[in-house]
Amino acid sequence: MELAEFSASYVSRYALAAVRVLAALGINPLFGSARVPLLGRVGIGLFVTLALFPPTAPAGDPVAVTPLTIASELLIGLLAGFAVALIFAAAQFAAALIGISGGFLLGATLDPQQAQVGGNALEQLFYTLALLVFVQTNGHHLFLLGLHDLFAVLPVGQPLALSPSGTEQLGLMGAALIAAGVKMAFPVLAALLIADLGLAILARVAPQLNLFVVGLPLKILVALGALVVALPVLLPWLSALFRALPQTMRGVVG
Repeated sequence: MELAEFSASYVSRYALAAVRVLAALGINPLFGSARVPLLGRVGIGLFVTLALFPPTAPAGDPVAVTPLTIASELLIGLLAGFAVALIFAAAQFAAALIGISGGFLLGATLDPQQAQVGGNALEQLFYTLALLVFVQTNGHHLFLLGLHDLFAVLPVGQPLALSPSGTEQLGLMGAALIAAGVKMAFPVLAALLIADLGLAILARVAPQLNLFVVGLPLKILVALGALVVALPVLLPWLSALFRALPQTMRGVVG
């Protein structure tokens, strides 16, 4: 009888824990990628749940699997995955800022099929770089560590109370990551600003020149050159953001 009660208690808690983990993995850029088959993602999620929430975990009172508890675990998992997605969004935001000033958005005008791929070539490059840094810094391990810490901070079945301070913390975290994106784009934007000033002077000195023909390739070359020079600075910033991932995940859920 005790074994049956323990099994029922564990199964109910495991089901809720699986909802949290699957939701977090679903919007993780690595585990939740569309390139991973759906059955593979579900299998990874169930295996990760078993590793983070083993049968030998301390047993507690049985938790009722109700729509309210499922929704609460789903929200916790989505917020945990959102913390990772925010870092990738900061890198893509930096690429978008560079693309606007550097003329990389012209590719979507000349080739409308780029819109179906999602983002310009520079945004895809930054996304790939962020993914490489994520794996190189063991970000997937840090992500699982953050999920493990969430089970200690918010036990399975405990409803998530979004207090005003928690929502304020979430807003501050989003603003901080946007600021990080601006910092990553700043060296290239500064180089492009100098190039714009040079082109403005050239337009006054030689107004007969077609600055669109001359300026667009020049700004693209300046942007790429500045990006190559700034990469040794940008990559450590991304690495630091990923290393702070467990703290970021705890901060997102309050």
